[in-house]
Amino acid sequence: MTHLPETINILSPFQLAIKAVEQWLDDEGNAFVSRSSRNNARRKVASWDLDLDHPLLGKARVQLSIVHDFPASTPQIHFPERLCLQFPHIEEDGRFCHGVESSPDDYTDPRGIVIEVLKRLYKYLEDIVNPAWVMAEFQRERLAYWNRFCYLTYKKQGTPTPRNVRAALRSIAEVTEGKIASYHARGPGRASSRRDMELRSTTLLVTVGTADPHTLAVRHGWSKGTLVRGEALWIPIPNDCPWTPIDWPKSLDELEQLVREVTNDGHSATAWLKQKIAQNAQEKSAADYHPKLIILVQDRTCFGYLITPNLIPRLTAPEVVPVEIERVDADWALARDHQTEPLERRRQKRVLLIGCGSIGAPIADLLARAGIGELHLADKENFSIENCARHLLGAEHVGQSKATALADRIRRQTPDIQTKPLRVLATDWISQMCSPGQYDLVIDCTGEGTVRTMLSRFRTSAFGDTGIIHVWIEPHGAAAHTVYVTKDSPWPSDDPWDKVNAASWPPDVRVQLPACSSGFHVYGAADAWQTAGFATERILSCLDGDVSDSTVWSWVRSSAYFDKLNVMAARTSLVPISDSSFESSHITRSLQSVLSHA
Repeated sequence: MTHLPETINILSPFQLAIKAVEQWLDDEGNAFVSRSSRNNARRKVASWDLDLDHPLLGKARVQLSIVHDFPASTPQIHFPERLCLQFPHIEEDGRFCHGVESSPDDYTDPRGIVIEVLKRLYKYLEDIVNPAWVMAEFQRERLAYWNRFCYLTYKKQGTPTPRNVRAALRSIAEVTEGKIASYHARGPGRASSRRDMELRSTTLLVTVGTADPHTLAVRHGWSKGTLVRGEALWIPIPNDCPWTPIDWPKSLDELEQLVREVTNDGHSATAWLKQKIAQNAQEKSAADYHPKLIILVQDRTCFGYLITPNLIPRLTAPEVVPVEIERVDADWALARDHQTEPLERRRQKRVLLIGCGSIGAPIADLLARAGIGELHLADKENFSIENCARHLLGAEHVGQSKATALADRIRRQTPDIQTKPLRVLATDWISQMCSPGQYDLVIDCTGEGTVRTMLSRFRTSAFGDTGIIHVWIEPHGAAAHTVYVTKDSPWPSDDPWDKVNAASWPPDVRVQLPACSSGFHVYGAADAWQTAGFATERILSCLDGDVSDSTVWSWVRSSAYFDKLNVMAARTSLVPISDSSFESSHITRSLQSVLSHA
């Protein structure tokens, strides 16, 4: 009789680490922790209690626990939930944000990370005795604590609030009014009263000044539901103004006091509120609720108070509900408020991009995300299904104008940019419609000699001093080039593109299709998008004023890559010699040196 071997239970790396920590804490660790019977959270594998005798906390118990994917996830420490917002770095569920990160060594020595977490805990217990440290930590991460305050207020009071509150912030130096567009889901909801229905919306969008939030919401696809308009008041507060849990207004009276303090009695929240309510009463929609939002702005960080409608009209005062605000303006969306000066300069730029194909489309998208203020996109062709392989657009755009579909996509996905599609033949449109000073830069992504020659012939009459950039990719994605030309050193009208290229290609490298003048060069989406990234980096340098002379930039793949193609291409010295097909070179040359090369 054949005996089957017994099943061997092989422990995973997680299980081995957990077992080691359990053995250690249940043995030597008994001196300072004891097994807990309260695992609570479902991810916890094992927990231990640590009893404290602390000057502020008194006799308290914290819990040390490890989870199923320890040590990939670090050990957790939980305080009593009531301590959230009393002390920093304690979340609403009591979890202590200790800041310890997992390292590769934790799998071989899992005790080490537990010890490190405990060290952080003991250091924290020393720090919180110092009131100045506590307030400084609250102030340093004030937005995170504010968001917890909003959540806990909702959890405690149950007051319905908009699911999303979004703000398009602009620079404000003084108290400024704004507008609100609030969207309420159609059909029956969970609201139990009219007041709840008025407060609960899917999205509330607020803008500064006269900017229309509904237009912005429609643009980005946020306008889902019934539109209700409202008013906002933006109030800047000094950067040195404390903004910690003990400073946050908890009532309309406290909010009024704060507004008067930060504006030196120049503004009143309640007076503004009464004025807006009176104005609403005179409008045709007097019976409808118009949302009111007061936004305090400190160092471009927003803290919102939603004003609730009177529970009993004319008998009870409005209440305030703190709300978390998500900024959706370009400074935050595109730069996270970091180094916004270049972004501001780029907003003033208007760029003409010719050719919205596999190279031009991703370049346009990247320029938009880099903060260019206005893009005019010129292309006469419609999008076809075979374009899906390497284009930014997809099957849903089949039959649509490339320029129109791309302009719409960029406008919907990128804040603050203006796009203008031009469904035109570039040669006709430029010769008839363009004039000097109209654009800050012209980018040719067609890869067509006829367009390069036309731009050379018309550059003075159509573009004057404006710089022009030509971008193209060689067959099989073997090389790509970005050529910047100034008025002083223009691209020659005889189109010497072959002097730029890394190789001379045989005529049959172009795949011919069974249609008149129809064919294509073989390369993939990865080749096109690498070219786009390479080109955009240099285009932005030109727009930022870092490049003054006509320059040729080339990205050239290695000799091993060319060898794999099995194409009889005559390589130039630009092709780097390498055994790896993944190697490539970036080469910078002056246009003058390229043209003078025999």
